[in-house]
Parts: sequence; structure tokens; C-alpha cells
Amino acid sequence: MTRNQRVISIVGRPNVGKSTFFNRVIGYRKAITEDTPGVTRDRNYGTFEMSGRNYLLVDTGGFSSSQEDGFSKLIMRQIEASLEESDAVIFLLDGKEGLMPADRDIARMLRKVHKPVFYVINKVDSKKREDALVEFFELGADKFYSVSAEHGLGMGDLLDDICAVIKGEEEEDEEVSSQSKMTRIALVGKPNTGKSSVANCMLGEERMIVSDIPGTTRDSVDSGILFDGKQLVLIDTAGLRKKGKIYEKVEEYSVSSAVRSIERADVVNLIIDAAEGPGHQEGSITHLIISRGKGLCIVINKWDLVEGQFTREKYREMVYERIPHASFAPVVFSSAILGTGIDDILKLDLAVYEELTRRIPTAQLNSAFAEFMTRHGISYQKGKQVKIFYASQAKALPPTFVLFSNHPRLVPDHYRKYLENSIREQFGFMGAPIRLVLKRK
Repeated sequence: MTRNQRVISIVGRPNVGKSTFFNRVIGYRKAITEDTPGVTRDRNYGTFEMSGRNYLLVDTGGFSSSQEDGFSKLIMRQIEASLEESDAVIFLLDGKEGLMPADRDIARMLRKVHKPVFYVINKVDSKKREDALVEFFELGADKFYSVSAEHGLGMGDLLDDICAVIKGEEEEDEEVSSQSKMTRIALVGKPNTGKSSVANCMLGEERMIVSDIPGTTRDSVDSGILFDGKQLVLIDTAGLRKKGKIYEKVEEYSVSSAVRSIERADVVNLIIDAAEGPGHQEGSITHLIISRGKGLCIVINKWDLVEGQFTREKYREMVYERIPHASFAPVVFSSAILGTGIDDILKLDLAVYEELTRRIPTAQLNSAFAEFMTRHGISYQKGKQVKIFYASQAKALPPTFVLFSNHPRLVPDHYRKYLENSIREQFGFMGAPIRLVLKRK
């Protein structure tokens, strides 16, 4: 996030349609929208453009004065943090349910916020319903906006007025260009491995809610971070569960959101609980990351719990034994509770990104391939002599090499693996999946 972006926060009690409103404004289905109170708990960020200017929209958790669900205090802290960083606030109300006691509580809170507040009554899709909204006048606002976020009614006038009040400075071309190049880093793993705690350490603030209840983070959350002079986008995701353990519909959205976050990321940190160690599920997640062509860094979190039982080298060996297809990925050790190893993660993320974007000159690549094939040639396949004549790097992100052969379909899998390992020995590509594409010459 850049501070020349004006920030607009959405607040309201649960189930008034904040996430639907958020999705309508940013133009795509980023936030979870489900008719279940309390789905959005963390702050969720999205950008939109109006009149050539960029704005940052923040979807917050549903405000509740009740303490019954154990999350109310945490959600309230998130709302307060969002209000603090905002230039304007959208107070969303429910036109179907009418004015509720929690709405009055929110209105009292917002009177103490010295920022423009826009009172927006959602779920108003007819003139008849609009005429029944007089009860909201009790809140004392000078103006109310009637909208239907689901159908897009009244949204244009509202956004025009908001943007007119908080005119943002036009972004310089150079700044836009640098933002487009920001490295996107995702944190994924099973529930309750400490992903949000790691993210909070990276951010230096409690941006993400942290609790001991598995599944606290239900949606992906994007946050800007400056590290070592470089702008990064941090994506904290919901915990990935086995399909058989997805009981709620909203959990299905969480898993798909995590998958989309992997797809949007450049580098993915697989967070593993040190006390549990890697298992089959971590192996599956790793396959998912590699198949998407993303950089991979394996983070052993809660290292303080087992540090006396293992050396780092022995634990690293165990990781590679259990997840052999991840042997190219660096392993880093952290304790979010103690705040140790966090900078090491970010340093490795940047290093992996550099490897992802590396290109090998064609002459250098072919010289290396000649050596690879001299050292270990391809045996006859189905009575035919198989040759690889030359290679070129087609692209980066991930590093993709095209190999030209007389019989590309006869190159055996074990030889492809040999070539991949040889490329890594020669050129590195730490944490970067390698693609080999065989074509007929």
C-alpha cells in the first residue's frame, strides 16, 4: 500500500452485506460472501480506480457488542486499526432488517472518528423499500445513501461523492510501474500452524487476528510491507484442510481462496508446525505450489518448542525425506512468538524471487547441456537413438527451458529428472520450480 492511495473502510454489524459491497466495488469476487454472520474477521484490502485515481478499499469484520463468540474483542481491534488508517468510512446498514441496537453503537463510535463518514443503507432494491427507511434518520446523519450492492443500484453516485471528498493525488507513472513489480508473497499451510502470527511479525503490527482456534483466518488478506528497501505484498491465507474435513460451505471458500492466493503469489511460504512436522498434507500443498510454478520456501514455525530435540540440519533432512519433491526449496526456522527467524524468511523470499526471474544466456546454457549429455547420455529407447540437440530458456517465472530432440516423446522421465538436477547443480535456481519442455527438431 502506498500512502498516496486514499483508504476507505467499510464498517457495520455482521451480515449487512459488507463483503458483497466490497466485491461490487473492486470488481471481482475477492472477499468471501456467505449469508453467515461473522464470515469476515480480518481486514481485507482491494483497490479500485475512479477518474484516473486509485483507492484502497478495506472490508472489516462485523461489529458486535457481544463477547459470546470469543472473537469480538479481536475484531474490534481490527476495526479500530482500519479506522485509524482510513481517509473515509462507509457505515453500512441493512435496509431489510432495519435499524438495530448494534447500529446505534457503531454510530456512537463513529462520532468520535474525525473523518468523513458515509451512511449507506444496503439491500434497497425498490422505491417502496426506500420509502420505509425513515427510521434510520434517528442516527442523525446529514445524508443517507440507498444502495443495493448485490444488484449495483446507487453505487455510482455514492462512490462519486466519496471520491470527491477525499480526492487522492494522481499516481506518478513511475510509482504505478514500481507497484506492478512488487513481489507477492503468500503464507499457506494447515490451520493453526502460526501463519497469521508470522504475518504479524513481518508487518510489525497486529494486522491479522491471532487466536488458538483453528480456522481463525477464513479469507486471504493482502498487506503492503517494505523490507530491505523493496516493496512486497504479503498474502495471509486461510488454512488448507483435507477435503474430508471441510464441514462448512464457508470453509470451502477458504480453501479456494488459499488456492487463488497461491496462484496470485510469486513466492509461497509453506508454514509447518515444528512439533507436528511435515506430513502427507504438506506434500500435497507442495505439489500444488509447484504445479502453479511458484517459488517455494519452507518455514518451520514454533521452532522454540523442539529446538532441544533436533539440530536444524537433522530437521532439514527429515523435511526433504518426507517431501522429496521439495528438495530444491530452502528451509528456514522461525518462532513467531519469540520474533526470531522472521527476517530470514523475508530474505529467502527475495532470494527465491531473484532465482525465479533469472535467465541463462543461450550460449552458456548449451555449453552446460553439452557437458550434461557427455557425462550421461540417453540410452536407446524402443530401438531408437534419442538425442537432444540444443536448449533455450523460453521464459522465467518459473524458469522454463525448451529442449529440442529428434524423439522428444521418447526422452524418459528419469533423464528429464537428471537434466533438472544438473541445471540446479550448475545454475542454482533455489526455491524455483523448473519446467522442461521437449520439442521435435
